[in-house]
Amino acid sequence: MSQPAIVKHYTRILALWPKDLLRPNLPFTRTIERRATPYGVKPVSPPIDEAEKKTAAAAAKPAPIAKSTPQAELPQINALFSLLENRYSKKYPVSPGVFKPTSNPEHYERLMEEIERAPKKSWFQAKMDEWKMKIRWQ
Repeated sequence: MSQPAIVKHYTRILALWPKDLLRPNLPFTRTIERRATPYGVKPVSPPIDEAEKKTAAAAAKPAPIAKSTPQAELPQINALFSLLENRYSKKYPVSPGVFKPTSNPEHYERLMEEIERAPKKSWFQAKMDEWKMKIRWQ
């Protein structure tokens, strides 16, 4: 596999990768970009703001990614495409009963509703929900 092909694949992956609504400040695309940068891929993530710079500076610096050979990069690209295409959930489907445990059948439905609501909450609403979860209502 040639370097232009690697750049093309990584660029396509970055364009197709879904946005993380729960953690917009920690997108997985940054990891992909860092992996692809030695091959000449330009970052598509917005630049890091001041608050994130402070957090990043406080964290330990990870070891730099060594540029691998183009042939060694092919399995990495294939793995990312397999995640994008949901190959594993299609190959190994889960029975509907797994998502409706007898002890709490609505658990996963409520969880998905909460995940959808989370990005729209204000700071105060998030804190109130956090406090509510710490108190056991019986």
